[in-house]
Amino acid sequence: MKLVTSSQMRALDEAAIKGGIPSLDLMERAGKGVAELVKKKFPKKDIVSVVSGKGNNGGDGLVAARHLAKAGYNVQVYLLSPWSEFSPDARTNWERLAGLNVSVHEDFSDVNIKKASCIVDAILGTGLTNDVTGRYRAAIEFINSLLKPVVSVDIPSGLSADTGEPLGVAIRAKYTVTFGLAKLGLFTGSEYAREVTVIDIGIPEKLIKGTGYNLVEPSLFAGFFGERPRQAHKGDFGHLLVIGGSTGKIGAGLLACRGGLRVGTGLVTYALPASAYVKFDTKSPEIMYEGLSDNGKGIIGKEAVSALRLLFQNKDAASLGPGIGTSDDTKKAVCEIIRKVSIPLVLDADGLNCLAGNMEALKDAKQPLVLTPHQGEMSRLTGLDIKEIKADRVGVAKSFAKKYHVYTVLKGHRTVTATPDGNIFINPTGNPGMASAGMGDVLTGVIGGLIAQKIPVETSVVAGVYLHGLAGDIASSEIGERGLVASDVINALPRAIETIGNQCKSLLNL
Repeated sequence: MKLVTSSQMRALDEAAIKGGIPSLDLMERAGKGVAELVKKKFPKKDIVSVVSGKGNNGGDGLVAARHLAKAGYNVQVYLLSPWSEFSPDARTNWERLAGLNVSVHEDFSDVNIKKASCIVDAILGTGLTNDVTGRYRAAIEFINSLLKPVVSVDIPSGLSADTGEPLGVAIRAKYTVTFGLAKLGLFTGSEYAREVTVIDIGIPEKLIKGTGYNLVEPSLFAGFFGERPRQAHKGDFGHLLVIGGSTGKIGAGLLACRGGLRVGTGLVTYALPASAYVKFDTKSPEIMYEGLSDNGKGIIGKEAVSALRLLFQNKDAASLGPGIGTSDDTKKAVCEIIRKVSIPLVLDADGLNCLAGNMEALKDAKQPLVLTPHQGEMSRLTGLDIKEIKADRVGVAKSFAKKYHVYTVLKGHRTVTATPDGNIFINPTGNPGMASAGMGDVLTGVIGGLIAQKIPVETSVVAGVYLHGLAGDIASSEIGERGLVASDVINALPRAIETIGNQCKSLLNL
């Protein structure tokens, strides 16, 4: 699904109006769409309170109020500004309410709003850039305090359409009805927008081009998860090399290996410090192991790099970092591996921490790189405060990916993937149960495993993040979110792939 920023949507609206669609018609279609959702979700025709600001968002709400009143709902309209301050189109729709059985209130603390079955939030729209203050802030806080189901018009009031962060304060909606195209912030700020419905308001398809922002759907990787040829053998599905582990942290790399196997990689080799391997007794029989010379130190140092260059031969992708540690020797080795690697490389965990402070190594890489930081790791890589990153996760990921020409997976709620050419993918799968140790290691193996299977790097990254989250959702549906562990997600990966395969068959009409 294409997503847009506020400026992109504004340009589309302006182009549609310039092309001959009256702005009042766009507002009419938008408001009618809101009314239709209210009628669907609240069919008993109880009290509906519409809270309107003075801009076009408020006008959309007034259109909805008119359609709901005509449908027999008991409609209350609360004005946060005098109608004389309304935008021209909003004022026109205020006048169109005349003669209808609609009660109008200017005192927002009116006790009647507490009787409403739902509240339509038409206070502020997608053009908001400054923190909400004054009466508008008080209204948003009051609505949130009522704990009533809220239907937001285009976007929850106070939410940034671009970052998904509240500008001071934001409505916590149950439903959001957005117009034309979904706004980026509705998904990065999904805890505010909740259930999003996109309404077609008649913007011509010819005006809608690639926006550079996407919500990940299985259609993006249709065809890569179909049935395998009956005559296939393991060599057809690639060979992943996982480089990681150190004394006490061998399990992290093992999780990555198992993640790679569970997405269908034909062969997986785990390269780890030789002395740590000897002490490691939780080996998986499906995985091949390669002990790297470490002079008994239990870490991967520069002496291992020459051996790794040989190991890259006949491999199709590598994952570097899980459990590798951050000793000075390891930091040097990681940077050297990045420079010398001859196959696509996924970098995660301690591999990222080793890279911090040595960012020039990225510019020396000769193969596609995929970095999968969480916010703390991204802070160390960029020098930005975590608060700055949280305030604009999309912008930070996009800037980083373009600057270093790497695929960047900024993990978290609604993981953001940025490509070197600046495209953004917002992932909708995953749940809070996945906030536990080892989940990132599994993702490293999943992405590496897909790349090893000759799936294009961008597709592997986007599909890998989606699959990983979907497996977490499947696992949590069976055992709950609390206590979910990385191995549960690994074991659910085949079912996640089957789910996507079935969806892809449907999309391809197979």
